[in-house]
Amino acid sequence: MDSFREPAREVPVIGRPDVLVVGGGAAGIAAAVAAARRGAATWLVEQSSALGGLATVGLINLLLTLDDGNGTQVVAGLCQEFVDRLDSMGEARFPRPDQWNREDEAAVEEWRRWGLIWGAPESVRYSVAFDPDAFIDVSIDALLAADVRVRFHTWFAGVAMDGDSIGAVFVESKNGREAIVPSVVIDATGDGDVVERAGAPNERQSIPPHLWFRVGGVADDAPAGFWFRTTGRGRSLVPWGPAPERVDACDADDLSRALLACRAGARDAFRALRGQPGFEKAWLDDYAHLLGITESRRLVGDHVLGKEEADVRFPDAIARTGHWTRRDVVFDIPYRCLTAPGFRNLIAVGRCISTTRYVHQATKEIPAAMATGEAAGGAAVAAARDGIDVHAVDTDALRADLQARGAIC
Repeated sequence: MDSFREPAREVPVIGRPDVLVVGGGAAGIAAAVAAARRGAATWLVEQSSALGGLATVGLINLLLTLDDGNGTQVVAGLCQEFVDRLDSMGEARFPRPDQWNREDEAAVEEWRRWGLIWGAPESVRYSVAFDPDAFIDVSIDALLAADVRVRFHTWFAGVAMDGDSIGAVFVESKNGREAIVPSVVIDATGDGDVVERAGAPNERQSIPPHLWFRVGGVADDAPAGFWFRTTGRGRSLVPWGPAPERVDACDADDLSRALLACRAGARDAFRALRGQPGFEKAWLDDYAHLLGITESRRLVGDHVLGKEEADVRFPDAIARTGHWTRRDVVFDIPYRCLTAPGFRNLIAVGRCISTTRYVHQATKEIPAAMATGEAAGGAAVAAARDGIDVHAVDTDALRADLQARGAIC
């Protein structure tokens, strides 16, 4: 392969925050808010112009799920706070507690049409459908109220290691190449980009992608189909996919190929939808601006959470989650799933935490991602404040702090 040697250069340092969160998806938002509310100088860098990731620009605007599938809530904290804010705006739909765990056909069918029923045996879950733009507004309000410095249009480019710590994080933007020197780095990229560039152990997986889209002008009496209601009257959400070919989300050429193929597939799906009752006057409102990629890199951390550990209680659990297609299955998420062996100031959150592929199906979902993000924010503050290795964080104190703020762990 041909190569070109890039000349060495001085890179300006633009900040020295206590906590740097890389990635503005749901997990990153929760991490940044949690850190800043605890008094840390917190930065959040996001490569696009919008927050929320798959939950918003990816149009996968479903919180699956906040319960155990057996009538008990297992995710709360910041995720519940966001649900409450969305509900107050009229931009969330979810079953109330007296409906949780119901199995009657009418109740199941009602919430299936909102995209909240998946898998079998089927029952009503505490899951939430929401408007993606409203989620962005709620996120911005929470971040600004907590005094997080949000930097859009800023790509993560690499790290400089200082022994077993990340000494600097390099970013690229319209301003050129710059460096941020944080005390603690939280990898909320979804793809484990910081984990990879820092040299932490990880696994990489390709998967079939999705490209969800929204349709306007749908008749109120359109019969049920593989499309979901939304909070906007006459607007439906279509979960197109999976595509027939797998994609490696960590390869730009593969992603580009997949995006073109998925766009064509989704367009064909809309044309077919126009022939169904209730869709005769419909129009294609918008495509997701982010491919539906739910798996790429995962950290191989200090603990790899496995299928056999369902319903196992861990003393260092900092979050819990149910499984969106399984009932009565709960995973405790140990703090050790967020930390990398031998890395003093790196914490991973969201869908790149350390689990097996089976457990990943539960921990990749937005509620679990927000729960791990919230916990990571609290842990990062403790490490930065005391100048300690992230592995030395007092997990008993962290758990107590999270529970005092409404989280379940």
